[in-house]
Amino acid sequence: MPPRSTPRARAFARAILASLLAAGAAGCGTSARPTKTPVQVVEGPVKPVDVQDADFATTLARVLSDGSRTPERLGTVAGVVRRQLAHAERRFALGAPERGTSSVMGALYLVRVGEGQGAMVDASGARALDGAIRHLSTLGDEGRVHALMRMRATALGTSAPGRAELDEHLSNLERWIGDTHAGSPGVRLGAEARYLAARAMVDPSGETLDAAANAIEAWVNRGIEINRIFRQTGKRPERAEAMEAARSIETGAVMLASIFIRHGDAQGALSRIESSEVRLITEPALRRSLMVASEDGDAEAWEMVAAAFANEGAPTSEDEDEREERLDPCLVEAGVWGSVLEAYRKDPKNFRMAALLAEELVRLGMSEGAPAVLAGALGAQPSARFVAAANRIVFEAMAVDADAGDVDAVRRTFRAAAPILAAADRPEIATAGLEPTPARLRLLMASVEVRSGDLAAARPLFVAAAKGDPSVAAWIRVARADRQAKDSAAALDNLRRAYAAPDARVALADLAEAHLLAFEIQRDLGAADAAKAELADALTAALASQKQRGDAGMRARAETLLARVLEAYGDAKAARRAHDRALAVAATDRPALGATILQVTSRALVRRDLDAARAAVRQGLEADVDQEERIYGGLWLHLLERELRATPDDTATRALATNGDRDAWVVKLAQWALGRMTDDGLLAAAQNAAQRVEAEFYTAMARRASGDPAAAERLRKVADSPVLDLVEVQLARDLLAPNFRVELPQGAALP
Repeated sequence: MPPRSTPRARAFARAILASLLAAGAAGCGTSARPTKTPVQVVEGPVKPVDVQDADFATTLARVLSDGSRTPERLGTVAGVVRRQLAHAERRFALGAPERGTSSVMGALYLVRVGEGQGAMVDASGARALDGAIRHLSTLGDEGRVHALMRMRATALGTSAPGRAELDEHLSNLERWIGDTHAGSPGVRLGAEARYLAARAMVDPSGETLDAAANAIEAWVNRGIEINRIFRQTGKRPERAEAMEAARSIETGAVMLASIFIRHGDAQGALSRIESSEVRLITEPALRRSLMVASEDGDAEAWEMVAAAFANEGAPTSEDEDEREERLDPCLVEAGVWGSVLEAYRKDPKNFRMAALLAEELVRLGMSEGAPAVLAGALGAQPSARFVAAANRIVFEAMAVDADAGDVDAVRRTFRAAAPILAAADRPEIATAGLEPTPARLRLLMASVEVRSGDLAAARPLFVAAAKGDPSVAAWIRVARADRQAKDSAAALDNLRRAYAAPDARVALADLAEAHLLAFEIQRDLGAADAAKAELADALTAALASQKQRGDAGMRARAETLLARVLEAYGDAKAARRAHDRALAVAATDRPALGATILQVTSRALVRRDLDAARAAVRQGLEADVDQEERIYGGLWLHLLERELRATPDDTATRALATNGDRDAWVVKLAQWALGRMTDDGLLAAAQNAAQRVEAEFYTAMARRASGDPAAAERLRKVADSPVLDLVEVQLARDLLAPNFRVELPQGAALP
């Protein structure tokens, strides 16, 4: 469940963001008793190792497996932290603040108490910390924000430009925290405990760890006292005090354990619990797991500790009061991380431990470390079950970073997964029915390469995926890559492989798509007879697909494919009827409806059918489809109105209304369409290859509508783009396609 935004969180966010803006680029604690946690430190300055992206996965794996506290290892840790913070900075730049913040946390979780070094944060790391501060401030996470700002100040140096301003903002923040940690004693102690515990998650100093432990103990003591008074006198405390008492008794022991386990210190956690009244509220399972981890310290013992924290993070009732009593998910995550890491260090060849750690690495923005950890645990004779699990984790790792737009991270993870893919390709494992298959991993990588504009890297991956898991759709992807590389002969050869694929008799929609692609290639080559034959086969397959049973999405797709075939025959009325049927079928399925509206509106743009475009976009508005689908539909309608010089109604304007993230690409497209951004501004705002191609398409279409003769050449550039999976690339091709007249086959029974 995402953190809720409260008035306090919003006020805190305003205070922090004002500080950051004023600073440019550039605690109030309570102590129950002067207990000190012994901390082993490395004396003297540490020189960070220069860790490059090519070495990051293997170097990270070494840091994870080796828990020693030597100057050599700490230099390696510092280098890995630096590189990971650079990865985090990139994710903030890509407009993925949640992934960027997780990546910052991942970097800091590699550093245990006593290992912090100012040299770990260089200029790139400082920018990453700024991004995390901004994001966490919107959530009201004052503990982690304060720790990150202190870290930022330390990295800046005492005499560096901007240090004085940052110190002033830190003082203001500390005053703000002191002023807001108010109220009854229990409320004040609870706020202080949560603040310091959150701070201890990222601040690797012994002083912060002790302050957090003392604050948690004081909070728990107050909760026990409130409970004791109630039992003795029957007098109920005020509601806020009662809620804090319940929360301290429910979560205090796990919270205290988490700040030590985050550093892999079961002995420290147990010692603090047993030497305070926290022992009175500690669950037996947690105490047992800490005892075993302290005494035996083997992998299974640490796995028990991880299970105790995982249980704290398990879903519970949706009752508001009960949610308030649960442990902060960040503390659960830190406890799981620390215990799983120690379990892995005790037995790095244990695949179960490696898989648990790999999943944590993915969550913390260190996906490329996951395959390195998994590969080391597979062994010389891996089981199909373990390889399948490794494939699943690697696929998820790649998908998460692909969603954030971090192509380089996906590439690093895929390269690190080479040993896993080699194991998955073994005949005895490949035939065991792995899911996901290695072909799916290669297909995902190929799709990411295409989106980045690297067709040369994508094509061999498409081929390998098609050979590993042959299907009509797989060979279509290869053929499209060939076509975009201007190798028509290879494209037609691979389409013939698609016709003969194992699923050709059932994947009729894909088969229709294959014949349509072959038709377009033959048409563009001027081979009229061959094009006519392929189009007839496409019609046969599309009509057969329309008769197949399936869900709303499948049936709507069959109708839109039939419409494309009918468009190629020049029968606009029949195509419009097919689109109307598609919209009717999809109306009962919101995701299918959004995709269908995009199909119908894009084809209406090609056919210059204003009524069809408006009707489809209006249906999307009435159904409240997702913003992205609504805006793209509105954008195509807007372009069509401009091209036809039609008087706009309010449909396109309503569809282009935006909400949410102002930095989102689709929002920028809407702003451009509404005249709030220039063509040059849109082109400059594009962050990656796919966005640049889209910007080139839309600005070219605007020029075309204004009569610019150079627009056709600009559209040709889009049509030839290596980012071949964009709708805009297909639209550009269709808008520039040569005229081709052919009659419908005699006797064709159209619905």
